[in-house]
Amino acid sequence: MSFQNPIAAMTLQDVQSWALNANNRDYANAVGRFSQLTDNLGLSQVPANLHIIKQSLPLDGFNPSLSKSEKAYKATRRKIIAAVKGATGEANSSKARRARRDDWAELLKALEPNAVTASPQKAPAKQILIPVRKLADVARTGDIKPNDVSQDWLDSISPMLETNEWKTLQRALRTLNRLRHDDNVCRFLPKAPFPAPKPRRQENLHLIPTHIADEIDEWVHNATLTEFDPVEREYVDAASVSNVNFKLAAMRKFVSTLLRSGRLHPQTNLVLRDLMTPEYAADAVRYWSQHENQKGHISARTAFDYLKSNYVVMARNGVDPSPMKGHLRANRFLKGGKQASNDMSPTSRKFCEHLLASPQQTMTFLSMHVHLRNQANTLLENLSENSNAPTSNETARIRQIGTVAAICALETRGAPIRIESALELVFRGPGRTFHLPSGKTKHATIDLGAEHTKNNVTIWAPIQPNNLNGLEVILWYLEHIRPLYEHHDESVHLFPGFKSGKALEYGTFLRWFKRHTRAAGLPMTPHKFRHGLASLLLQHNPGRCDLLERLLDDTPATVRRNYAWVNERAKRAEVQKFILDLTGVVK
Repeated sequence: MSFQNPIAAMTLQDVQSWALNANNRDYANAVGRFSQLTDNLGLSQVPANLHIIKQSLPLDGFNPSLSKSEKAYKATRRKIIAAVKGATGEANSSKARRARRDDWAELLKALEPNAVTASPQKAPAKQILIPVRKLADVARTGDIKPNDVSQDWLDSISPMLETNEWKTLQRALRTLNRLRHDDNVCRFLPKAPFPAPKPRRQENLHLIPTHIADEIDEWVHNATLTEFDPVEREYVDAASVSNVNFKLAAMRKFVSTLLRSGRLHPQTNLVLRDLMTPEYAADAVRYWSQHENQKGHISARTAFDYLKSNYVVMARNGVDPSPMKGHLRANRFLKGGKQASNDMSPTSRKFCEHLLASPQQTMTFLSMHVHLRNQANTLLENLSENSNAPTSNETARIRQIGTVAAICALETRGAPIRIESALELVFRGPGRTFHLPSGKTKHATIDLGAEHTKNNVTIWAPIQPNNLNGLEVILWYLEHIRPLYEHHDESVHLFPGFKSGKALEYGTFLRWFKRHTRAAGLPMTPHKFRHGLASLLLQHNPGRCDLLERLLDDTPATVRRNYAWVNERAKRAEVQKFILDLTGVVK
């Protein structure tokens, strides 16, 4: 059998055989791990298709229960991809494309005088050319010349590109725009500079006519305000940022779906009220159900949650949602979404299952604040020993790690409050919601009134000293990390933001949290962090849903709905222990 020109469609089993024949056991072993890292399909059942392989092993797909570290996961992924490229002939094809003498070769040659390196001490690596070489390789695959490159062309191949590949190609376009002043470069390019790319999200704002986009903002604004204070003449108790963003996403997805499906013309004169009808809703749901499980399309669960959100927005803007509800009541797709919505999300449940099954991950989870504190301390000590002033990048990294450490300490040793509430904590001034230890009080205290919480409940939680270093990490943060924020002096917030007087932005913190928990060996979001803590508590206290109600400050119904599976598993383990004890009866 020829590996380069197989008679039958090549599989990963063939790729492994190719690696063994080439005496490359490193690649063969990596390919052999594919099943373990994915869904346990046999290698002979997996096509040797690069697009499928990359989708099955996403760049951010590190799972601590399957790989020793993120670095190890990425190394295995690279070897599998390299093996597929070698066995299918793609590696040779790519080499042949790079050797072509064409306009791309001339352009790359013209770029060489402009090439720079990251560090003057290093040999000229011509790093500026790396993204452009990638662009050249992708373009040559489709016989696209440099002067034919456009954002529209990249949009057309976008579904086949990973996020990191897309970003690399966009860097290439920005590089080419920046070097247009060089006539030797400019002569190979289109006359007009490359425009900025359109957003890649499926509910892209650029799709929605401006007048409808403005209406969506207004409707959601109206729907997320509660009571009007006639004295202060302002609305009070406005919804959380995440609630507002979810409602915006739901409305935008509904309208953009009508546009993507062709049901609505981009130049429409219709207004938002005209679109919120049973007929348009049926078209949107039909499109969602037909594309379910496809990359970039929403699930039944999300579809149900989006529509439920839209019903609220409609009602609060004087549009009766009941005709739409009645029209869609019998839809099987939405029924499945409703059932899924009543449980913990699949990704959160998978995270919790892995956490509960691994004592090592449990320890990493509960000591994350200490691990990150120590990591930041090491960075600070290295700078001190070398007597170097930290660069802006070094300061940013230490600030990120230290802030995530403090939040983890707050959540595990105090109370797992929602991250938005944690970021808004005030630790000085008349409106304090976080009290530091004082003369007679050795513990710190989280003290949130009902106006500060999503469920309108009060939260009071002490953070005791000598409680697995929780308070100690927070005090360390105040001394060493908080001063690294530019506006820390004038800010009353425990976690100051980058805008004077504002708290740290949720989106900024979310990126930090995901990045540094992944690097610590347990990738998660703040929401999964909260789920994980609750699952661990219930696993060790079967049947004690009352503890979860107090821990999460959630309703009994919400607790039972999300964590029933943990309780059932914990009870099953108890039963099996009792059965094991019966063996003593027959002795």
